[in-house]
Amino acid sequence: MKLGWWGVLLGMALMQPVVAQESGITRIDRILPATAAQQSSQKAGLFSERRFQEPSATAADVRVLGNGEWRVLPRAGMEAPLLLVYHPYSARVTVLDRPGGKPISQSVFDRNLDPSYSRHALVFPLRSEGQPIYVKVEDARYPLHVAVASRSAHAVADLAHTRALMASVGVILGVALTVLLFWAMLRDRVYLLYAGSMLLELLYILCSYGEAYATPGLRAFSILGAPGLWTIATLATILTTRLMIEYADLRARVPRVTRVLSWVGIYAPAVALAALALPWPARKEWFPDVGNVLFLLSHLFGLLALCLAWRRGSRHAAYFLAAWVPLVAFGTFRAAQISLGVPVENWVDYGYPIVLAFAAVVMALGLADRMLTFRRERDTAKEHAERDGLTGVLNRNAIEYRLDWAILERRREHIPLSVVFIDLDFFKQINDRHGHALGDHCLRAVTRVISEEFQYGDQLGRMGGEEFVLVLTSVDGAAAARIAERVRGKIERHCAVVDDISVGVTASLGVAECTAQDTVASLIKRADEAMYRAKRAGGNRVRLEEALSAAPADSAPAH
Repeated sequence: MKLGWWGVLLGMALMQPVVAQESGITRIDRILPATAAQQSSQKAGLFSERRFQEPSATAADVRVLGNGEWRVLPRAGMEAPLLLVYHPYSARVTVLDRPGGKPISQSVFDRNLDPSYSRHALVFPLRSEGQPIYVKVEDARYPLHVAVASRSAHAVADLAHTRALMASVGVILGVALTVLLFWAMLRDRVYLLYAGSMLLELLYILCSYGEAYATPGLRAFSILGAPGLWTIATLATILTTRLMIEYADLRARVPRVTRVLSWVGIYAPAVALAALALPWPARKEWFPDVGNVLFLLSHLFGLLALCLAWRRGSRHAAYFLAAWVPLVAFGTFRAAQISLGVPVENWVDYGYPIVLAFAAVVMALGLADRMLTFRRERDTAKEHAERDGLTGVLNRNAIEYRLDWAILERRREHIPLSVVFIDLDFFKQINDRHGHALGDHCLRAVTRVISEEFQYGDQLGRMGGEEFVLVLTSVDGAAAARIAERVRGKIERHCAVVDDISVGVTASLGVAECTAQDTVASLIKRADEAMYRAKRAGGNRVRLEEALSAAPADSAPAH
């Protein structure tokens, strides 16, 4: 399945477009072939210029050059013609447009190219209209697509290319720098890997299109030549593989495939890169072949690992697939077309940076989803840590923490705050007589009854055993006493029978209103003392703290 997918992409690259752009060239003839020594040194991986066959004079082949010397006959009648050499990569091209003239030599790595044009193509102004042009190509690693166009036509096409490229660069750079700021704040390694991977991919695009060599701050890469581009591509592969593993949590979901992916996508490329940097061996022609094989293997095993992780429930693997598959498809399609000398159509040429920008946005959305997932997991863990495992209400630490905040808000906003301390009467006898399982059911039944009296901002916590604290915000002592009385009555009525067993659960409640000097401990202590006054009075009743009037609730319930 995976091999078939790659075969389809390569097959598409081999197909000639139905509608070809006008090349402006009538005929190309080879004058002098490249030497055998030069051809053997020009390796570019799975495809290379040394596999290039001399073109015939047919319309389909007339736009392609390889190493050697060529005579190009442009179409006559073109105003201000330009010879364009697309995707020159490492090639040096020398052009003589008339006998006795001065030859012009250019490479994409040169710093002094005409700034009027992008480096999407090497541009040679032609002085002689319709006369043969003599072209010498050296160090080409791929067949070169050439064309002759008028200055005005090329200016329009070049501007469209620059707009598409710069728009994509802006999106990628903006997203990458934003995620880098997230890493600076969160210190999550995935954000750093993402930013590094996107910035390396962006640098690779700028170098492969030649724009990096004309950009201040990046011009130094021109000194490295083709090995510099190899290095950037290999580093991008290593970081992307590492990002893939961390982003989709592949080690946990598909450990065996991930181990293979790590070897072909991280360790082996790192070893190859170290060998490229070392002075020995002096000849580095082996690197493109090795690099391309490792590149393909890392993508195949990456695709396999992501698909397996997705099938096993990884939503983040789905995000990575949605972003990465179109990028790999466009990148492979474009590279294969360039390697085979097939003219690259505009939608492919513009599509690659646009798809990379799309991938950057989709993966950033995946990072946001990842952050949201972690936040939910954190909130869930915090919720579990704050909840009593038996009743589901807040535990002692949590209710005291919430009460502390309520006291601070009471001081700031000058709003009333009251606490009701609840203790179940004779609960030990229920446990001894009916067992702890029924006692647990009684506790849950009581918490359900109390929760029915909640208003917004109220909190209920279990202090331990059969003791509960109810925090009532925006409620003074008198109103809290009335609420406590309703709670007491409901417990008496609705908890008399639990699990079809008559248990007669009742409760004693103490009420205290917060003062300006209160702390958590002092407020709970006063409510607890009021509760014990209710206990001493026989239980199943409400008592206010002694400082408050107990008239509304300071009496035994009617039976």
